[in-house]
Amino acid sequence: MRYLQKNFNNVLRFTPEARPLSATLDFVASSGAIISSPIVTLDSFSRTILSVANFSFIYDDSAGTGAPVAGRQYWILSETEPEFLITVSKVNGTTVSYENKPAGTIAADAVMMGADLTATILAASVANVGLNYQFRWTVTLDVDVRVYLETGAVCRTVFLPPMTAIRAAAHVAIAFPKVAASRPAQYWIDMATRASRRIESLIISSGKLPHLCGEQSLLEEPGFISLQIELLRDGLIPAGFDGPTFKQSCESDLKREMEIALSSIWHDDSQSGTVEPSEIRGPKSIRLRRV
Repeated sequence: MRYLQKNFNNVLRFTPEARPLSATLDFVASSGAIISSPIVTLDSFSRTILSVANFSFIYDDSAGTGAPVAGRQYWILSETEPEFLITVSKVNGTTVSYENKPAGTIAADAVMMGADLTATILAASVANVGLNYQFRWTVTLDVDVRVYLETGAVCRTVFLPPMTAIRAAAHVAIAFPKVAASRPAQYWIDMATRASRRIESLIISSGKLPHLCGEQSLLEEPGFISLQIELLRDGLIPAGFDGPTFKQSCESDLKREMEIALSSIWHDDSQSGTVEPSEIRGPKSIRLRRV
């Protein structure tokens, strides 16, 4: 889910699963009415690759303007295999470094092309706090047109991810120092993103909304447990545990910690921005009597 800040310009980036030729975007209210249709810009960067090294390459900068940006995705096109995406990790002049094994082979004479679609929702279009907004991307590809749907909320405050790349790397460095030293930055970004999305999904499934939760720092402990579940995918299991047992233990701990956190956080049910007595939750005491 996307979170748009009320009364601010909000930049949206979207990368479809196939290389687009053009695109449009409709920002739609929950009623179905189109609020605005901002201009969508396709990253026009396009350069020929001159030479390739280990997880890096040099591109020809003799024609064209602009430069690739670290953290963004780019298509690699060649005449010998299907196009595929890479994520750029570092740019030094005309030398581009990328992370993780790509889905294809990068070779000289291949072309690197921008992949991101960008649009700006203006402040005037997000003047009202609300839920269930839609972002309808209509993307023209080589042979067909596809419509993608995302949902979002216009909010006073946005959701603070309970796990970050820095925390993830630091946490793993304690138990698995060699593994931590060998992983690139994008690895930790992806780990943190998936761990945070699990927490976000659990909040939504509980009947609450992430951006309406008050003290979001209370979700850090569930965030660390969620990270442990993600690390299991890479076989990173603490000594003395087997995979299934550790996963079951983590899932049980996560459920408990989420219940504790959500019972301790003010949730702005009315979306008024003010604390109301009915919105304050906390631990409950129950008197038990032995019979």
